[in-house]
Amino acid sequence: MLKVADLRVIASSKNDVNMKQYLNCLGILTLRDREIQGIKNLVANFTDPTINLRYFYIGYRVPKISREFDLLIFSQQYDVINIELKSNINYAKEKIKKQLINNKYYLSTIARSVKSVTYNSDLNTFYTLTDKNELIKVSITDVNAMLVAFNSVDIGDLDNLFKPE
Repeated sequence: MLKVADLRVIASSKNDVNMKQYLNCLGILTLRDREIQGIKNLVANFTDPTINLRYFYIGYRVPKISREFDLLIFSQQYDVINIELKSNINYAKEKIKKQLINNKYYLSTIARSVKSVTYNSDLNTFYTLTDKNELIKVSITDVNAMLVAFNSVDIGDLDNLFKPE
């Protein structure tokens, strides 16, 4: 079972062995070095200490289908924020849009509301979908405000929420 992670613990870790042990204890077994660096770069944008980064599901895969989410957080009311990590300066915006729309579709089956964000760590840039599924660039301030207002919690085993059949 995948457990929630504290992104600040990952970002502040100076010892790769200790961080890998922390991730293994949480059931996070396939996080690559560039994804870890992406998380560190992402967290560097969240300087407001009121932003709760303790309850993130990292690299969750929906059972029986190949859908994977880089970062997910849930509220008690089953609102969800999905953050996808990219690290290519030339990553196509159409691909970002398509992935966020697909993720929104899957998450809307279990969530009351879905906010979708992509973070490109090479550009230190954020993108999100509008209500009409248009991809727009947003500021770090906008993402900070979204996270400050979001009351994330540990909702337990995500496999209990996703029933692909």
